[in-house]
Amino acid sequence: MSYVTLEQAKAHLLVIHDFDDGIIQDCIDAAESYAATYMNRPAIEDNPLNPWKTNQGTIADWSRPLHDCRPFDPVVSSEPNNPVPASVVQAIKLILADYYENRTAGIVGTIYTANPAAENLLNQQRIGWGI
Repeated sequence: MSYVTLEQAKAHLLVIHDFDDGIIQDCIDAAESYAATYMNRPAIEDNPLNPWKTNQGTIADWSRPLHDCRPFDPVVSSEPNNPVPASVVQAIKLILADYYENRTAGIVGTIYTANPAAENLLNQQRIGWGI
């Protein structure tokens, strides 16, 4: 299950035709995978152990060793219909737009950088920043 539907993605991309639905879905999947990896969270998927339904660690939780496998305390989302924070959903939309608009093999004459707006949104939910 994606947290950004094909319809939401097409609306964000301003796409009104169905010709690119497969490409857009691939971009959604890749963007969600990127977001999960960037935030050091398990892959975003629909299961009882959804990473957004339980606390996966906070700054106050750094005294707990990483190898500690005890479950974290559950937290309540402020968004009852979607346990994924809105900032993460927006970041996924920004990343998928980059993937959709820049899907050629290479861009000559420019330097590609990561999307800073998306990374700023994902940083709020990132686990294990390191030092």
